[in-house]
Amino acid sequence: MPSKHALCVSLTERLASFIKAEIVVGRYSTASEVVRAGPRLLQEQSMPSLDNSADGTPPKRQARPNGGKGAAMRDKR
Repeated sequence: MPSKHALCVSLTERLASFIKAEIVVGRYSTASEVVRAGPRLLQEQSMPSLDNSADGTPPKRQARPNGGKGAAMRDKR
């Protein structure tokens, strides 16, 4: 098991309530589990794609619907 490091963080009431709710519904057992899930998700999102990591090229970005234009552009059609 990796070593653990204590870290003191401040949360908004909204985030604290969210953490409590995640525990109540049974998704997590402790507040620490909920808090650790956040950085893990961020780490996964920021890691380069395994498909391109061998040749050093950055991962390809996925195309956004309508070329990234917002709902206002769709409404003008």
